Amino acid sequence: METARAEGRAVSLIVMDVDHFKLVNDTYGHLQGDDVLVGVAELIRKNLRASDVAARYAGDEFVALLPDTPAEAAREVAERICAGIRGHTFFLRDRSGSVLVTSSMGVASFPEHAADYDTLFAAADRALYQVKRQGRDGVAIASITDEAPTHLPLSIERFVGRVDELRAMVKLLEEAGEGHPKVVAVSGEAGVGKTTLIKQLEPEVRLRAGSLVTGRAHEADVQAPYAPWAEVISAIRRLDIVPKHPWRELPRLVPALGTDAPFEDSNVGSKYMLLEEIAEYVRLAARERTLVIVLDDMQWADSASWDTLEYLVPQLESERLLICLTIRAEETYGETLERRRRLSRNELFTEMTLSRLTRDELKQWVEAAFHRQDVGRELLSFLYRHTEGNPLFVVQVLRTLVDEGAVWYTGERWEWRAVSELRLPVGVSDLISRRLSRLSAEAQAILTTAAVIGREFDLDLAIEAGAGSEEELLDAVDEGIRASVLQATADRESDRYAFTHGKMAEVLRESVNPRRLRRMHERVAQALERRTPDAAAEIATHYDRGGNAEKAYHYAMLAADQAKAVYAHTEGTEFLHVAERNAASPAHLADVRVRLAQIAEAMGQYVEAQELCDLAIDWFEGQGDRKRSLSLRVMRERLRGLLGQPARQTLDAAVALDAEAQQLGADAERVPLLRMISLSHWRLGDTQASEKAAWDGVRLAEKVGDPTLLGESLMRLGGAIQPDQPTQALEIQKRALALWESLGDRRGQARCHTNLGTVYVALGNWEEAKRHLTTAIAVGRTAGTPDLWGLAALNLGVVYLKGGDFDRARELFGESLALFAAAKNSERQLYALYNLAHLDRDRAEYNSAAELYDVTTSLAQRIGQSEVEIGAIAGLGLSLLAQGKTAPAREKFEAADERMRSRRDWFQGRELVETLGVHVMAGDGRTEEALTRFERALAMAEAADLYIAAWLTAACSKPLYDVAPERVRQLAENYSGRVKGMGYTEINRQLEELLART
Repeated sequence: METARAEGRAVSLIVMDVDHFKLVNDTYGHLQGDDVLVGVAELIRKNLRASDVAARYAGDEFVALLPDTPAEAAREVAERICAGIRGHTFFLRDRSGSVLVTSSMGVASFPEHAADYDTLFAAADRALYQVKRQGRDGVAIASITDEAPTHLPLSIERFVGRVDELRAMVKLLEEAGEGHPKVVAVSGEAGVGKTTLIKQLEPEVRLRAGSLVTGRAHEADVQAPYAPWAEVISAIRRLDIVPKHPWRELPRLVPALGTDAPFEDSNVGSKYMLLEEIAEYVRLAARERTLVIVLDDMQWADSASWDTLEYLVPQLESERLLICLTIRAEETYGETLERRRRLSRNELFTEMTLSRLTRDELKQWVEAAFHRQDVGRELLSFLYRHTEGNPLFVVQVLRTLVDEGAVWYTGERWEWRAVSELRLPVGVSDLISRRLSRLSAEAQAILTTAAVIGREFDLDLAIEAGAGSEEELLDAVDEGIRASVLQATADRESDRYAFTHGKMAEVLRESVNPRRLRRMHERVAQALERRTPDAAAEIATHYDRGGNAEKAYHYAMLAADQAKAVYAHTEGTEFLHVAERNAASPAHLADVRVRLAQIAEAMGQYVEAQELCDLAIDWFEGQGDRKRSLSLRVMRERLRGLLGQPARQTLDAAVALDAEAQQLGADAERVPLLRMISLSHWRLGDTQASEKAAWDGVRLAEKVGDPTLLGESLMRLGGAIQPDQPTQALEIQKRALALWESLGDRRGQARCHTNLGTVYVALGNWEEAKRHLTTAIAVGRTAGTPDLWGLAALNLGVVYLKGGDFDRARELFGESLALFAAAKNSERQLYALYNLAHLDRDRAEYNSAAELYDVTTSLAQRIGQSEVEIGAIAGLGLSLLAQGKTAPAREKFEAADERMRSRRDWFQGRELVETLGVHVMAGDGRTEEALTRFERALAMAEAADLYIAAWLTAACSKPLYDVAPERVRQLAENYSGRVKGMGYTEINRQLEELLART
């Protein structure tokens, strides 16, 4: 206290007493009483700072000395301890069951209430006994005189009721603490007590030496991606429980993590890697202690934050982790509804819906607020009629009645006016507005600026935004805390405060004239610009709401760049829309549309991307900017190809664009055009033209000197020459691999290893194929690219399928399907399902195969993959035929054959249609027609793929053997030796069985 006196600081004392402790001893024995005191002491310790001092004073009394803490802050600590004791379950030592206890506490502060320790203790003790006289289980602050304490408020913030829900939450916490991670979503209307319920866990978390950290989503048109998770990770970092580690991606969210242990390799990362690092950081923290993560107001969360949650939860196994979400029921629709549904499929997930309080629950709560005083039926009926049991509304009604003198404390008991004389507004917003109006005009003005900043605000930022001087801000904050409008944030050392409910800030903002509100938003933006210029998302939002179009455009474009850096395409699009509506010129608008088109392409929204390209092209062509127009038209053709444009049409457009690029000397644009031309020729079956264009692309890329363009061109060349020159293709792919390795580009490396695997399959070198595909999986995994990892796993699965190792093939197909689902790559999910269907059919599991083919058909139709659609329809027909279902199998053949009439080329899946056709025709007695169809199909297959030709022979042998046995045996002999040497053991087995027939 002498130090505090010298430095002009406050010191507070809390005197605590366990209520009716003698009854515990008399009922359960002194040993059980000792256990209760130990538990109470632990709850007290866990709720204090390291600098605070706590001790057992005598019997069931405890004291705590809080340095540098004023009376109001000490009262908050005491309320937290009181709630912790009230909500804790003290288990009986010698039998099942438990005992519940409460506590009474008095608070006094130096120098406000006393000049020395003895008088400080006496003041706190008097406050304690005043609580006991009023019914116990509460907190009071001492008075300045010897009279009864001046601060014996309604204990309306006390959590009373929700007993079953709180017990359920504690049960989840216990299970999480035992290494069984849990996720709980607490939903209900605004003000029903979702956050309050979770807050009651804090003493229990502290008792278990755990930590509770919070991240909040904010109501805003746009917001920084991953914002709640950035808050969570920052809070965990402050706990200093995760060892220093060089993170590649996390510093994009929490820059301080980059200074803790810099990551030397700055090569491009990925969204998958960022999500993995977030998950790893959380897992490391949960290994050190029980961790509760609260994600508040998730109905407003951005897509990236939901992605993170969906990525993390399936990975949880034995972490001591409880994740709590709060969601407003009335705003649960659209993406929030879908995300919650997806999350609910996980076995770790629990949902808890909070309804309004019943009349009995309201009675219990209100009487606890009145310190166990009977309040009578009339007042309860009045309260229920006006609030319908919504806890927020109850709080505001009671506070309004106290503020306006309609409810008062006499020093002995609570009194109130006759119910017939009480008048209240109808709506909660009007009620809150009425309460806020009782603040001084100065405080209202200052807190309105704070509300414009947000539900939480930094004191220095509010000063910088012109809310007032430091002294004026401090006075307004103190007034707001006394009126229960504001509360300090969880970090007691910080200068951040929060409105007690989001509705408080909302009502303050709505009270301001729109023009003045715009000015306030602009001042906040300017303050943020000076203090935290990297906070582009917040600055853009405030400038947008402030009507400063030039600054809103500039910062929205920066925010879009920041979103792109953390792979948050949806959020980047939202910021670009802010820039779009603030664009001051057609040139700015065109730039925005180009960026929107790039994001739309990355997200697979090809139609939207093409439309945006069209708009931007019109502008640049109108300005005579031919090079920029050319670049966009190249992009548009690529998009049209992705949308299923015929290869011939793509080829004609690419050739015309290439001629224009040559005129403009735009060699860098010509390189991707030549790749496009090569691929189009290859799809049209003109391998010679495909190879020439690919070679031209490589030479031009070498001339341009762009290693990335060269790597892409080399891979296209390798693919173009692989069917006829697999050995040279091998060398070209190896050259591309060496280039990607020199650049440190893991994506390129993973793609090259996959390409090399397919080349080695063509060469019949199974061991090398497996080695490269396995390497591709490992590189894709470490690079954080689930799409490439999954692609390699899919190709390796095909290798094992052709080799007859069905179990290993199933593992790899399942792995690839999960990875493509995580990456939201529908097209590759389609390929994984397609191959799983083939696998089940090869294993004679025809029911399962039919179901998978049916799902594959629907997905192929949805994304426009006609080749897979045709093959899946035929595969379904073969599965039905194998079950003796001839009529539906014939229908599937007719459907597949009709779709294939315009296709003259060979494609993967055509062999299924041809096989089904042969079986159906032979079954109908059209054996000669079946044989003719088989011979035509075999000639096409032989030119495309030896394995497919051998498979077709084995698959069609049964219906053709009686018609042309010698021809079938000749083909079986031809293919048997060839496929055996290439490792196709399953097909070779089928052919040898065919040859064994007499």
